[in-house]
Amino acid sequence: MHHGHLDRSVPSVTCLALLLAATTSLAGGSETQGETNACLAGKLERAAFSARAYDEATGLDLRTFPPDRVVDYEHMKLEMRFDDLDRKQFSATETLRFTPIGRPAEAVTLDAVGLRIESVTLNDSTVEHYCDDDKLTLRFDPPLPPGRPAEVVIAYSCLEPYDGMFFTPSSPDAPHYTAEVHTQGQTVTNRHWFACHDFPNERMTTELIVDVPAGFSVSSNGRLVGSLQDGDRVIWHYLQDTPHVSYLVSLVIGKFDIVRIPHPRVPLQVWVPQGLGDQVMQTYGRTAAMIDLFERRFGVPYPWDRYDQLVVKNFGPGGMENTSATTMYPTAIFDATALADRDLDGLIAHELAHQWMGDYITCKDWSHIWLNEGGATYGSALWFEHRDGEDGYLDSMRRSLRGLARRDKTTNDLPMVSPVYEHAWENFRRAANPYSKGSFVLHMLRAMLGDQIFFQGMQMFLERHGLDTVETADLRYVMEEVSGLGLEWFFQQWCYRPGVPKLAVEIRYDGRTRTLEADVVQTQDINERTPAFRFDLPVFVRTAGGDEVFEIDVREKTASFQTTLDGPPHIVAVDPWLHVLQAADVDKPQSMWMEQAINGPTIAARHAAIEALADVDTPETIHLLSTLITDESVRYTLRNTAVDTLSKYGSAQARRTLLAAGRAGVAEARVRARLVGALDDLEAGTVTDLLADIAGSDPSYATRVAAIRGLAALEACEHADLIVELVEFPSQHDDVRRAALTALAKLDDPRGLDLAMRYATYGYMDRARPAAIAAIGTLAHHDPDLAVPYLIALLDDHERRTVAAAGAALAQTGDERAVAPIRAMSVSHPQPRMRDRAEGWLETLEKKQTGREG
Repeated sequence: MHHGHLDRSVPSVTCLALLLAATTSLAGGSETQGETNACLAGKLERAAFSARAYDEATGLDLRTFPPDRVVDYEHMKLEMRFDDLDRKQFSATETLRFTPIGRPAEAVTLDAVGLRIESVTLNDSTVEHYCDDDKLTLRFDPPLPPGRPAEVVIAYSCLEPYDGMFFTPSSPDAPHYTAEVHTQGQTVTNRHWFACHDFPNERMTTELIVDVPAGFSVSSNGRLVGSLQDGDRVIWHYLQDTPHVSYLVSLVIGKFDIVRIPHPRVPLQVWVPQGLGDQVMQTYGRTAAMIDLFERRFGVPYPWDRYDQLVVKNFGPGGMENTSATTMYPTAIFDATALADRDLDGLIAHELAHQWMGDYITCKDWSHIWLNEGGATYGSALWFEHRDGEDGYLDSMRRSLRGLARRDKTTNDLPMVSPVYEHAWENFRRAANPYSKGSFVLHMLRAMLGDQIFFQGMQMFLERHGLDTVETADLRYVMEEVSGLGLEWFFQQWCYRPGVPKLAVEIRYDGRTRTLEADVVQTQDINERTPAFRFDLPVFVRTAGGDEVFEIDVREKTASFQTTLDGPPHIVAVDPWLHVLQAADVDKPQSMWMEQAINGPTIAARHAAIEALADVDTPETIHLLSTLITDESVRYTLRNTAVDTLSKYGSAQARRTLLAAGRAGVAEARVRARLVGALDDLEAGTVTDLLADIAGSDPSYATRVAAIRGLAALEACEHADLIVELVEFPSQHDDVRRAALTALAKLDDPRGLDLAMRYATYGYMDRARPAAIAAIGTLAHHDPDLAVPYLIALLDDHERRTVAAAGAALAQTGDERAVAPIRAMSVSHPQPRMRDRAEGWLETLEKKQTGREG
């Protein structure tokens, strides 16, 4: 940790920041309905109400709270047989062991969608049961007595589940595209392939015994008990003998290269597409060091039997932290060229940190998901701090801050933690985002409390609540215990209220009296629901005599600060360590911004100064930015901020400087790509040949992509032949091909239609196909009789991204032949979200039809 200076120079701010950070990280966690925090919950929920909290006509409370735990689920054994992975079906026998809680259990209701229940038995006797579209209800006569374990056996089959389990069949046209099956349970979709209490307020041990054709490998949670081959079949047996929640149950079936990563205690493996095993270490080789870091920071040894990372086809999210077996997106294995553009450490660290923050402890309710997601996002920041020092850590926190400052407003209906939601996914998508805001709350807590107390609190939190479900108040109580501070105000302010403070800060210095003054005004909407924020705002001052840090105690709409310095200040930097989640507009002399951009106390302060120069288009600022961009010793993130600022200037000198830097090039691929991406705002005649040269020859995939996009933006039709050639260029994620197809569509080049139809075919990268399909939609007017039927056929594709892209492309064509199949989708597609999308496509089509008729 490189924040020792925080404890020495700004102890009270350190304490505040740490407290805030802990609060935010909880925001991704569970619902706060326990008796221990009933009073606090009542106070906070009043601030979270919106029109959606109740039904105006009936007064019905629409908030979502954890469902009752009528029984304690202890163990699930799931025996499954997949006769043929291309057939999208399996048969299963599920054995559930549970114990009624509190009172006799007359009935138990399980979440179960689309399962064909064949029988349910208890002690070899048939159990009366009823299964509708969503639930399986078991009725017991006589009722099962409390405290006495019971075991039911459910035999069922499952055919083409529309969620939770995803079949990716083999392709006769692409032999490399072998069949795979994977599951995705978060938030509430594992109910589509086994019956369960599908809510995170219940934990159980699990056991999967999976019978598959020989040649396929199987992964599930926990340790591999064994695999037994019998002729052309293999049975794989996994046991997760420490309890976890239902959404973390995982199953992956496929053909992989499986590569071991050395670690002295934890078995580590990475499963990647066949033929890519040689790229595992360069992409995932730092996983072992991450485990060691998180064990030290969280104070708990890695809690599971193994840790595998599986790169699977047709996977929707970027990654999913299934207990002991993280699933990764299909191109999450990088070649050497791609690693020069970026690495995968952020995602790898995030999913690994979840094994503690999300799996070992789990939010009790989805409204507290910030405990999971904020904790894992902060884990990534801890890794970047370990790998790259303070610069890496603050860059990570700055990324979280920037998005929140734009979206999280005090005028928004909902805070980060609120039971007002209809679907669990809404909690992940709030403006008060549980990933970034949760991470920043932990960062603020760390700064407020200091490293020793903060990490002591995190370790106590994990030790006390390990293998349990938690809510925001649980973290608060631990942090209060280790710090001696009352933190209710902190968690109310940052977790249970929407918005972040927007500040207008004016810095003044009187040279006659050596007086430095600072005025702070909170400009966000302030009212009874969202009063003024409370925080200590650090101000760093550098004079010829040295550095000092002052704190402004902000509790009201306005606050002022005054001190006498030993001489004129060279730098006055507001919150250079990002101790407060805020967006500040700082008014101070340009000379201070210039000096801060070069010699600011932190990388965050330097970023802020460079961005503040965006409206100062002068020879001096142009020279400063150019120097930063071309200095290979400066961290790439800072250089990219300089590129962004220079590209906003409109003067002839600024444009010449930008073009000269593009022509000269820079060695760092991440900066080169950003620089090339800024050239598309220059005059076409001065830059298109340069972009074409870069697109055709640069060693960086990302830089080639930026150049191709620039050619398209400048409508450089004279270089269309080159773009056609680049469609065939192989790259990580098919990025170059995707950019080239999009560019051909932008240029309306008819050659792009045949090329797009080739690469939209099943068997090519599932995340690249939508770009090809979008190009077909744009170029379809060149041959609608070829393009439209092709797109209609894709509405039945195996990959959901492809279906969505095909529907959007058909809507764009406005072709009447698309109306009937899309109308049918809007009525009968089994996936509700796809029905909603189809209604939108249909509306677009009908508008286009009406417009043509008019």
